[in-house]
Amino acid sequence: MESIYGNKSWYSIPTVEAKGKSTDIHIYDEIGVHGITAKSFLGDLQGLKGKDITVHINSTGGDVFQGQAIYTALKNYSGNVTVKIEGLAASMATIIALAADKVEMTSNSLFMIHSPMSTVFGNKAQMRKQVNALEKIETTMLNVYKAKTNISEDEIEQMMVRETWLSAQEALELGFVDEILGSVKVVARYDLNGFENKTPEQILNTLNIDNLKEKTMSEDLKTWFQGQITDLKTVFKAKAEEPAAEPAAEPAAAAPEGVNVDELKAQLSTLTEERDALSQKLSVQKEKTNESKEETKTQFDQMAQRIAKLEATPSVTLGGTEPTVGATPSANPNAWDSMAKNMFN
Repeated sequence: MESIYGNKSWYSIPTVEAKGKSTDIHIYDEIGVHGITAKSFLGDLQGLKGKDITVHINSTGGDVFQGQAIYTALKNYSGNVTVKIEGLAASMATIIALAADKVEMTSNSLFMIHSPMSTVFGNKAQMRKQVNALEKIETTMLNVYKAKTNISEDEIEQMMVRETWLSAQEALELGFVDEILGSVKVVARYDLNGFENKTPEQILNTLNIDNLKEKTMSEDLKTWFQGQITDLKTVFKAKAEEPAAEPAAEPAAAAPEGVNVDELKAQLSTLTEERDALSQKLSVQKEKTNESKEETKTQFDQMAQRIAKLEATPSVTLGGTEPTVGATPSANPNAWDSMAKNMFN
């Protein structure tokens, strides 16, 4: 295996194996990382020349097309293929697992299936193209699950859509695995943030360590494991039942140091009285202004009437039947002065 990361790889196949025993292949990482491709895996697999192999899986999955190539190679391998799920088989790792003639799963392992995921950047045509590709990929994965189990196609599709986590017992009952083995200590830790449809508590409940009855698990390990699970459940329950903190009452504002409160109250009372007095004066002044307006309006009306009389042309009837227009009397030059005096006296 050649890698830009040196000897690091997501799988390992020992070059020397015990005589008469099957060769162990370990897939203990994300499939298709570290620059190692399925091509390298297939080359190493051909080097075994048909000897029986046991594939140990503890993986979160990985590249779909790399996984499909490995599935096909294991499915067509001439020797006997046994898969042992030891910890976790998730996503594409479950497809590889189902290529075996026999699938075994330790009692404290988990099996997870979901729809394939991808990222795309582009316009709506490019996004539709990616959706079509994902649907075709999902169909190929669904066919693998259907061939191994007796579950209907619709039910498998729904399990993939909602991201389904299975304990060893559930995987056995549904037909994904053929046998449950004694539990083993998980030797790898993965970031499961990508699988967002399960809370830590739900995963613990799926594992259901309380119901383990395998004698191969030591009593000390089982006691320790149960203690850890109990502590975690206690923490979860305490967090859920913890009442919401009530907001603290805001303390009354204290008077600045050196300020006489009684003196401030007296000043406030004085200012209030002054305000009321000014308000009363304003009301009186407003009433006087209104009266003055009414008086001015009356005088204005009287002046308008006088102007109308001065501008009117009287008609005089003589002895005949037709009226004649009389001469306009000359205006009194002192009339306007007299009127103005009357208005403002």
